[in-house]
Amino acid sequence: MKSNERRSVESPTARERLTEFYAAFNHVVTDRSEADEMASLLADDVTWTDATTGDRADRTYAGIDAVLENVVATPGERSDHVQALPDRFVDAGDTVVVEGSYVGTAGGRNFDIAFAHVFDLRDGRIAGCTAYRDTAIENRVFDA
Repeated sequence: MKSNERRSVESPTARERLTEFYAAFNHVVTDRSEADEMASLLADDVTWTDATTGDRADRTYAGIDAVLENVVATPGERSDHVQALPDRFVDAGDTVVVEGSYVGTAGGRNFDIAFAHVFDLRDGRIAGCTAYRDTAIENRVFDA
C-alpha cells in the first residue's frame, strides 16, 4: 500500500491528474479566482478543440493563456454558476475519455449539458483535449 501512495504522489495517474483538472476548473469558475493551479496542469503547448456544432464549432485554442481564457473564463462569464462534473473515466494510458455534465444556472434557468472530453496527456500534464457537448441544450440555455 505504501508504494502505491508514494507512486501517486510522485507520478499521478491520468485519472488523478484529470480529477485535479476538474476540481481546479470548478474552483476557478465558482470563485472567479486565479487559474494558476489549472495552468500548472497544462502543457505549455496545450491545445483544446471544440468539436461541436454551432458558433463554437471546430475552434482550437493553443497555449495555456488561450485555453484558460476560452475554456475556463468564458463559461464562467456566460453563467451565474457552473460546475463540470465528470461521471466516467475511460483510461487508455496517455489518452483518457471523460464523460460528464456541465451543471449550473444561467439567467435563472438550470442547465445540465452532457459532455465528453478526450484528453491526451504528456509527462503528467494535459497536452490536448477534444471537447464534445450537447449544443442543442447549450443554445437553449444561453441563447434564450
